[in-house]
Amino acid sequence: MNIQKDWSKQEIFSQIREWLVSQGYIIVDEDESRPWGGFFVIDEGQIETFRKQFFSEVAFSDFQLQNKLSPKILLVGPEKRLSWQYHHRRAEVWKLIGGEGGIVRSDTDQEGVMIPMVMQEVVKLRQGERHRLVGRENWGVVAEIWMHTDPENPSDETDIVRVQDDFQRK
Repeated sequence: MNIQKDWSKQEIFSQIREWLVSQGYIIVDEDESRPWGGFFVIDEGQIETFRKQFFSEVAFSDFQLQNKLSPKILLVGPEKRLSWQYHHRRAEVWKLIGGEGGIVRSDTDQEGVMIPMVMQEVVKLRQGERHRLVGRENWGVVAEIWMHTDPENPSDETDIVRVQDDFQRK
């Protein structure tokens, strides 16, 4: 995947959309309105294909496989940052699959240093671990799976606790 840092948001979304479709994925939702970039949500029925392509080295428990895993492709713009956040009802697994990205993580509300993500290296974020995806000089394209931790109340977009946000979102 050849990502150009000077691509507009519309160009990067178009390129990634075309690539996902060429890989056989069904996009069930997309959001390019996020101030940091946006995401594509892949059909949950394609989780096995998604897992094999992006997370074949990650072991999943029977419990995790029985729950929705919310496969997504995140796009973070150059020099943009997602909120400094954590989740009560999920852990996450990320992998940089294109461009450049960085990650900040900590067990407390105090931010650590940004560590460059390594292409194709799995990043496991624990439930409650503070984290932030960071765009570097180029767009970052990251595959993501949610690992729900509460069977009675699976995680969703409301399960975001923002500690700090560059865009003043709550």
